Amino acid sequence: MKKIFLLAIFYFVSSGYAQNRIENNSPLLKKIKVEKVQDTNFNFVQNASISWDFTGQELNNTDLSIEVVTILDCFNGEQASEFKDQFTVLSKEGFSLVGNTQLNHIELMAKCFKWRLVAKTSETAVSDWFYFSFVK
Repeated sequence: MKKIFLLAIFYFVSSGYAQNRIENNSPLLKKIKVEKVQDTNFNFVQNASISWDFTGQELNNTDLSIEVVTILDCFNGEQASEFKDQFTVLSKEGFSLVGNTQLNHIELMAKCFKWRLVAKTSETAVSDWFYFSFVK
């Protein structure tokens, strides 16, 4: 009986921290573009340009951020488990409806990264991870 009680407590606590999923066809996700930009120094490497335009979207009390995680084991794609750094490109503190940022493989010291959109209202919703490789 004690085990069932403890399991019930664990379930209720963990369900409070559950994250909803942002579907791949979400209008918010469609407003983000990750494009390959040719590196000026190396012809076998492409840099990344992440741009967003959320004008015309209803963002009432919604905090949006784009999380980026640099990956050490690039051969596993978005399923990778060895990470270097995690940072946000777009966050609540520096939020703008329209913007872009450039990610350079030399500055990140990585060959690839994965990214996702995080939307926080009263609950947190996250998209799937998307993979980007700097190497052609």
